[in-house]
Amino acid sequence: MKKHVIFGTLLCMGLCASSALRAQNIGVKGGINLASIANSAAEASFSDYKATAITGIQVGLIAELPILPVFAIQPELLWIQKGGRATYSVLGSEVESRVRYNHIQIPVLAKVKATTEGSAFGLNFFGGPFASFSLNGKAETETRTPLGTVTNERKIEYGKDDSVERRIDWGLTFGLGASFGALFVDLRYDLGINNLLDDSVSTGGQNDKPYLRTRGIGLTAGLMLGR
Repeated sequence: MKKHVIFGTLLCMGLCASSALRAQNIGVKGGINLASIANSAAEASFSDYKATAITGIQVGLIAELPILPVFAIQPELLWIQKGGRATYSVLGSEVESRVRYNHIQIPVLAKVKATTEGSAFGLNFFGGPFASFSLNGKAETETRTPLGTVTNERKIEYGKDDSVERRIDWGLTFGLGASFGALFVDLRYDLGINNLLDDSVSTGGQNDKPYLRTRGIGLTAGLMLGR
């Protein structure tokens, strides 16, 4: 079943990417992603658990497929860094953990354009689903004790017998943007919905279903090449 889900997701990504590359209005974009993680398993384990964001990079291609003068479908093909940072304490030691994932992500957005006739300036409002696939990831834990600081690093290896995380992420993207002729900027929020923890993960309760979900605030700028 899981193989079918992965195959279906990858097929959807490929079709969206193909549509984007064949579209008339192609653009390039780049910027940052303020990435964080909602992790109920860690929140339940540590009373002083605090999650904050890390700054990641995102770059990619976009396409605008016009439906009406004020409405378009905008598929994108992005390389985006996700992850997060958390602090908590264990037996009197302060712990800081950081994780960073490299994802290929494809949002398919409905885009409403508000422009004034004859003006190069316009506002855009968009929203829609995304699917992404983790290429790799790295976790780093720094433990500060009275005797010194200990740092541990590990690669996140998917598909191993002891792996507790899934590669596939999906959720919703929504935000707004502005265009100045061929130039554009946008601000968006990515809400990860898929639980990235494997079904075997538990915090000890019979009915406890812990989750790990991605969050991200993206700020990007770009150029439409077909204009």
